[in-house]
Amino acid sequence: MKITIIGQSTCIPDQERETACSLIDGKHLVDTGWCSAQAMRPYGFDPLALESILLTHLHQDHYLGLPALLFHHGLRGRGERPPLQIAGPREYLESVVGAALEFLQVERFPEITPNLTLLPLSPGERFTLDDLTVETFGARHVSGHNRHEPTLAYRFTNAAGKSVVFSGDTHPHPPLAEFARGAAVLIHDGAHTPAREAAAIARDAGVGRLLLTHYREEDGPTLLQEAREVFSDTDLAEEGMTLLI
Repeated sequence: MKITIIGQSTCIPDQERETACSLIDGKHLVDTGWCSAQAMRPYGFDPLALESILLTHLHQDHYLGLPALLFHHGLRGRGERPPLQIAGPREYLESVVGAALEFLQVERFPEITPNLTLLPLSPGERFTLDDLTVETFGARHVSGHNRHEPTLAYRFTNAAGKSVVFSGDTHPHPPLAEFARGAAVLIHDGAHTPAREAAAIARDAGVGRLLLTHYREEDGPTLLQEAREVFSDTDLAEEGMTLLI
């Protein structure tokens, strides 16, 4: 399993950076960032090679790049291509994808309509992508006005039994440690959860490595220092970073 960090920045990304999104094996995208269709190309990845998009939640910074990806697939992906699968929390998935298609005016320009299938998910559901097993878990993300945002953490496990876990945006949520138990890598939100608490989850889960993502660059050194005081095998996610698991 090959993990490539496409973006690691916060909701309004730092200049010349992309907000948090990652590629698995060059064909499964976790969140779309602001412009992942463009951001992945300097690293040698083709947006048309995407087979699935997995959205952790439906806050704007995690799906802003979706219309561009759908336009790319609709405009360039004509012909016999398997459908692009889009998975995410069932509460808002259909409405957000529908809004993206309406923004693209597919009724007026039906020739750019992408071939899609939707996979609405609830916490605890699992499915497969090629030889990967994907499990889901409800993270704890509280947005403005103290609203709970349906948010999924994802665990990808390959045929060799090795796993990587993406927390999605989450406030401190100790039960996540059980979901991530024994994973080779935990890629954890570094914006909504204090670094020490994210590190405590990694420690309690017994993961091999913690990567903090979704952070402002200027905060990175402090976050790293604080996390390493609790869990020494911590690093910052960096754009273009590749992990082989």
